[in-house]
Amino acid sequence: MMMIKLLIKNEKKPLVSNFVVRAIFLAFILSLLPAQVWGGVSDFRYYANIKQNDISSDYTFLELPDQVLSQTQPGLPDLRIYSNEEEIPYALIMDQELTIPLKNERVEMLNRGTDARGNLIFEVHIPQGQWINRIHFISSQKNFIRNVQVDGNQNQQGWVNLVGDSTIFDLTQEGKSRHLEVNVPPTNFSSLRVTIGKGGKGSFEPEGVEIAYVNPASIAAHIKERPHETRQENSKDGIQEYVLDLYQSHLTSRELEIITGEKNFNRVVELHASDNSKDWQLVTKGEVYSYRLDKLTAKQLSLTFRSTLRYFKLKIYNQDNPPLGIQEIKIRGANPAMVFPIQQNKEVSLYWNSDQVKAPVYDLQKFRENLDYDKTPKASLESAIENEAFQFQDSRPWSERNSWLLQLMLVIVATVLLGVSVLSIRKIRS
Repeated sequence: MMMIKLLIKNEKKPLVSNFVVRAIFLAFILSLLPAQVWGGVSDFRYYANIKQNDISSDYTFLELPDQVLSQTQPGLPDLRIYSNEEEIPYALIMDQELTIPLKNERVEMLNRGTDARGNLIFEVHIPQGQWINRIHFISSQKNFIRNVQVDGNQNQQGWVNLVGDSTIFDLTQEGKSRHLEVNVPPTNFSSLRVTIGKGGKGSFEPEGVEIAYVNPASIAAHIKERPHETRQENSKDGIQEYVLDLYQSHLTSRELEIITGEKNFNRVVELHASDNSKDWQLVTKGEVYSYRLDKLTAKQLSLTFRSTLRYFKLKIYNQDNPPLGIQEIKIRGANPAMVFPIQQNKEVSLYWNSDQVKAPVYDLQKFRENLDYDKTPKASLESAIENEAFQFQDSRPWSERNSWLLQLMLVIVATVLLGVSVLSIRKIRS
């Protein structure tokens, strides 16, 4: 009986207190957590002054140049705007918002008739405040080619030509594709006049028309050509192959166009992308062709896609046909942009390039679609400058920055636990 009481008494008094064990465990857990880092002027490697070209508006629009995009982190979390170290909120507009139409809407064809030359003419109205960039014809007819002209009118002030020579067609009989869209420059004209030429192939009467609305922010931005270099060009076994280098990553590419003077051809093409010019992945596949009938030419020489990789490989499958005479290959894309409040009589700078900060959360990001981009002036960025105030802060977890101390703590914990176990066994035996 005395032996049992002694064992119970010993178990109630552990050699190492619970407080010490918990403290060691808490220190171990904290050592695995990353350091919390907040943004400041000294956290960024580069900056450039922003030139506010017009301060008559409440907000200004800044398109991010290639240099900034090539030096930022994926997702652009390391962008800040400061005015005398005061952080200025901004809204970030990504390239997807600048290039993808918001929606298509069917509209009524008004004042439909023919002119003196027999061309079909009709008008469509654009709702006030809306911008469009595309007209789509609805038709079940096949095997036709037509020329299309589009003019715009604002408040009955006269017609302005927007598209002078576009072609819609259906080449089902020739085994080619169908194209019933006309791209127009982004416009908010209240009325559009569409003229469909009489001459061409087959018969065509549109059953309806749709217009594509675009994000108002795309009015301030624009699709730009990506500078690139042709690294490799060869033609073997019926396949033309071009390897293109955009010089840098992080730039979003949306479109590739082939410039050629060839006529009456149809080729299957593939586009592959890579970040090291060795490991390739298929981005898109399609057809390029040019079909000429009298004075009208139906052609499709572009591929649409989305990629942020640096290298592209274009494959043209010629089969038994001679190689195409390619004059030029163009790659295009849109850069992200920022919108921020005008700072009158203040010097404003953009800071970037840091792995020490997290993406900011501003209220303006939620209301960016309500801004009137038609009246938003464009700002410009001056030359980049290295930030002399930059201070590197190691934001890795404490355990990674002090791995030797972590190992020492593990040894101490293991030793203490081993000692407690040995002493407990001895007490039990005694």
